[in-house]
Amino acid sequence: MADTLDSAGIERGALSHLLHARRPAVCFAAKVGDSLLTLPTLRALSEMFIAPLTLICPRAAYELCFREVSPCLVDTTGHYPYGVPTSLGTPPNVDFASLASELSDVDVLINTVAFNLPSSAFVRPLLQRLAHTTTIGFKNDYEQYDIVVGKDPCHAADLMFKLARLFDPSARIETYARPVPIPSAVQAKARSIRAAVPAGAKVLVVHADTDETAKRWPVTSFIDLLDRFLSRHRDYVAWVVGMGHEGLNVGRERDRVFPYLGLPLDLAMALVANADLFVGIDSCMLHAADLARVPGVGLFGPTRSAAWGFRFAPHRHVDMRTIADITVEQTLTAMDDLAQENA
Repeated sequence: MADTLDSAGIERGALSHLLHARRPAVCFAAKVGDSLLTLPTLRALSEMFIAPLTLICPRAAYELCFREVSPCLVDTTGHYPYGVPTSLGTPPNVDFASLASELSDVDVLINTVAFNLPSSAFVRPLLQRLAHTTTIGFKNDYEQYDIVVGKDPCHAADLMFKLARLFDPSARIETYARPVPIPSAVQAKARSIRAAVPAGAKVLVVHADTDETAKRWPVTSFIDLLDRFLSRHRDYVAWVVGMGHEGLNVGRERDRVFPYLGLPLDLAMALVANADLFVGIDSCMLHAADLARVPGVGLFGPTRSAAWGFRFAPHRHVDMRTIADITVEQTLTAMDDLAQENA
């Protein structure tokens, strides 16, 4: 490995020779929401490099987001559930020698894992086995890269896009922040569901479920919110998306609340993209709404909206110390304002 070079000291065009790499590779090992935040960056990098990128990532992320980026996949799903390890120690029972052999001719490797996530434990031993490879990654406590990218306080999507701006400082993330790529048959299904909505009606899409307790807003608050919003906005119906079992269609306005729970992720995100307004927790569905430019309200407690909230679409964020501190009145006011602005 060469001496480490900080990206802040790189002159414009100094890395252009790397764009002619014979086999550039990008490593991704995080959750679905992170996939969406990474998508604009991978779109940009795929345009910049001469050869197709080899994507080292879980097949689920590839199928949902990254298939449009490159036909070359090294699937990590077999090494961890969903490609994400659960502890920071070196993961057991992983044949890193075989993986390194599969990647032996990679000459540029970009690691998109920006934080000290458990998935860092996958990248570290892999890097140690890849000789004669120029490595690029974010500054952290573990890996050493040939080119190190600093982590300034900013939105997570913009932080990720610093990897693309290494090669083209004039690149703009907005150019690549397009909706999640959805297969045409799935898009047709989503359009047919939207077509069944009464003429002239608007759709509010709601995402309430999460496996992270600290991000979970009370179901009773969502029910109260829907009752109050729908009673004020008679031209709206609500779709509830996600993998949970929240019974949100039990309030006074239950006849205008339609659950679409447990759908495949691509269909759920296609429904989000066909909506007029979004409300929900910090989640992949929020990021799907953002990329589709659907106006939305995001609810934030343990995470900060400045880093993980809406970035591209018209929006309001409700930030409190804990998710339980968020009131229905705060959220309703944000939704009313946004609905009026985008009427």
